[in-house]
Amino acid sequence: MTTIKKILVAIGNESSLNRCLTIAIPIAKGIGASITCIYVLSSFPRNLQIALERSSSKLEKENAGKYFEVAKEKCKENGIKFEQIIAKGQAREAILEHEKEFDLVVMGRADWGSKLLGSVSNGVVSQSKKDILLVK
Repeated sequence: MTTIKKILVAIGNESSLNRCLTIAIPIAKGIGASITCIYVLSSFPRNLQIALERSSSKLEKENAGKYFEVAKEKCKENGIKFEQIIAKGQAREAILEHEKEFDLVVMGRADWGSKLLGSVSNGVVSQSKKDILLVK
């Protein structure tokens, strides 16, 4: 039986943050695990990078900060140790790179109502060596 002590929660927006924490916090609280949220700053195709990098990167960092503050507060209210990771690049690769340090990955399936997995969740589920909990 696998012991879960460290949970990685992947967040991409406010909706995924709330949905994933609604599931991850009771699990962590019940088994005494910690939660680390990961937010991946997107990288642009090279031709758009110069034109958009400053304004988009600043907005993304601000959003990540807001999401982390919400997550930190919710974890604190429940007595759960909280950490955060900001990664840069492709979300799938960043999550797979960081998952090695964790026992469970909690992530959203897709936000647009599809019955299919999104490209990030599909890629992580297909390539991960860890247990994954997908949240609708």
